[in-house]
Amino acid sequence: ITLTKAGSVFYQHASDILERSLSAVREVSMITDKKLFRIGITPTVVPVIAPYLAKLVKTDSSIHLELFEGNTYHLKELLDDGTLDAAIIRTPVNLHGCQYLRIEEEPMVAVSKKEKAKKVIALKDLQQEPLVLYRRYEPLIQETFDAYNYNRNIVCECEDARTALSLAKEGLGTAIVPMTIAKTQKECAICRIKEKELETSILMAWHLNSPILTTLTQLLSK
Repeated sequence: ITLTKAGSVFYQHASDILERSLSAVREVSMITDKKLFRIGITPTVVPVIAPYLAKLVKTDSSIHLELFEGNTYHLKELLDDGTLDAAIIRTPVNLHGCQYLRIEEEPMVAVSKKEKAKKVIALKDLQQEPLVLYRRYEPLIQETFDAYNYNRNIVCECEDARTALSLAKEGLGTAIVPMTIAKTQKECAICRIKEKELETSILMAWHLNSPILTTLTQLLSK
């Protein structure tokens, strides 16, 4: 069975409604003894935020974390409709109406199976390389190539940065992904791309303050 475009949209909304219903049930069941904190995380920021979440729970053993994983745009929707208390997301993203804390900025990197002589490269050095792009950043990468009037050879686009890394590991091409997620790939060469236009920010966004959120903000600010 293959869903139509309309069916895919309906399925996503139905899944969200079901998840919100289950979350509400869990929240009600914990009123007496647990403090529920619902936080969204994009897969590429897990290595950054995981240590802070561990510290957060150690500050108060009654905290129960409910994690939602998805891309930045989906998590922003869940944040705006009240499903999430906070979301750890990446730029570029529209933060209108949100409070936010900038956690860190990081560059894009080129990840490939073959070792490179330099640890820092320019985008022009990738003009002849077969490229594997994480679709989330495909527009940004394309715009940066265009701004410098560079050629590129894109052989694959995919929905998940981890998929891009796996394909780079198998020798399909050079993946361009944020540095944090690239560090999880130990068997490839990683080169930082020096163009500032490709830097992204990791943010925590929220609408309503809470004691748990205040504690997490303090941990992230240290």
